[in-house]
Amino acid sequence: MPIGQLKAKKTVFCSICGCSLTRNASELVYSKDDSEIQKAKEKMAAKLNAEYTCKICKSIAKV
Repeated sequence: MPIGQLKAKKTVFCSICGCSLTRNASELVYSKDDSEIQKAKEKMAAKLNAEYTCKICKSIAKV
């Protein structure tokens, strides 16, 4: 059973055309241990910092 949840938002930009998108990320925390909280932060950072390509650019790249 989770005891809390970490949430974060980040604006990312398309790697091809530069259009923006706001990403929302959340991770559940199951204990108050500092290492557990740090692991949740690292997971969120990985999700938020992943490269972004918009749907329009993806469809053009497929052709």
